[in-house]
Amino acid sequence: MSRINVFFKGIRQGFNDFSNNIVNVINFVLLLIVYILGIGLVSIIMKLFGKHFLELKKENKKTNWVEHKVAKQPLEKYYRSF
Repeated sequence: MSRINVFFKGIRQGFNDFSNNIVNVINFVLLLIVYILGIGLVSIIMKLFGKHFLELKKENKKTNWVEHKVAKQPLEKYYRSF
């Protein structure tokens, strides 16, 4: 009885190891496809249109501060923001 239990425990452990390896491979492939389709295509399309999400170009400026043109709103608008 003991040898049979050890045999089946070994088979079960082997199947668990095999299934974990298969899951790792499938997850890697699926995430790679999602990354290539999601991030890669968006990156290529944005490069074609000349859109840059980050301002990485170095210019001769004294500061990196970006001035926003914000108009003053009436006081009532600030109280009722939603």
